[in-house]
Amino acid sequence: MTPRKDDTLPTLPADQPDEPAKAGPALLESVAIVFALLDQLTLARRPMGVTELAAAMDEPKPRVYRHLASLRQLGIVEQDPASEKYRLGAKLVGYGIAAGEQFDLRLIADPYLTRLRDQTGQTALLSAATHDSALVISAVDSTRQVCITVKPGNRVPAHCSAQGRIVLAWCDELTQRKLLKRQFEAFTPASMVDPVRLAERLQKIRRDLYEDACGEVLEGVNVLAAPIFRGTDKGDELVGTIGVIGPTKDVPSPPQAGLIAQVQEAAAEVSARLNSGAYEHLFAALSRHRG
Repeated sequence: MTPRKDDTLPTLPADQPDEPAKAGPALLESVAIVFALLDQLTLARRPMGVTELAAAMDEPKPRVYRHLASLRQLGIVEQDPASEKYRLGAKLVGYGIAAGEQFDLRLIADPYLTRLRDQTGQTALLSAATHDSALVISAVDSTRQVCITVKPGNRVPAHCSAQGRIVLAWCDELTQRKLLKRQFEAFTPASMVDPVRLAERLQKIRRDLYEDACGEVLEGVNVLAAPIFRGTDKGDELVGTIGVIGPTKDVPSPPQAGLIAQVQEAAAEVSARLNSGAYEHLFAALSRHRG
């Protein structure tokens, strides 16, 4: 395969440093770029060129190239010799297995997923928060003869999924502003791609403690999810979401109050198991708002 012109790698002097040597913030910025690259390659589920990655991340092409070159040397990414595009490296498989063994969110949430499936009759989903979206890590399928589900390992679109928008709602302000500058893909006519509307929706999520995304990724399918928090020394932090997926006739939009309560109850109980009292305060605030 002949490489596309716009994916040709720029030639850099051999002695040109990657980044100026700085303490603290400069290192954190470099780490953030590395994980943003990995996030983009994970979301795409296909090899990507330097130009495409730079555009998606809103970063200069030479900077993206330098980080990719380092990651390739470490075996974190691999480059296709024909197309010169990059894909996730096999070394990450080992990291993923080790992380799965150490991460206890699935173990803690499993009984609540089963209960939520039994209460609603729909497939229950557990997603982990990533840098700017969510990764489905567990699913308890509906027992109906025909059910809708999502395979664990699926990374949902940040802008037009319930889980992704919940993660965006709790991102820091700088990350939100950067993400809202992106050109979002419309998977269906219902996909939320307007940044102004999306910013308003994120405020609503923080207030209401749930989100749904009706027909935004697949027509006729809706996901209703609520945030899961973990208590830390610095306060409560978002670690994931729990919710249900099903046909719009069973998971309507706007969602029924009873269905919202069931999803939020599961999220609150998992959060409490993770030493977070966030739902106590947030439910109180929500109660005052509705009152």
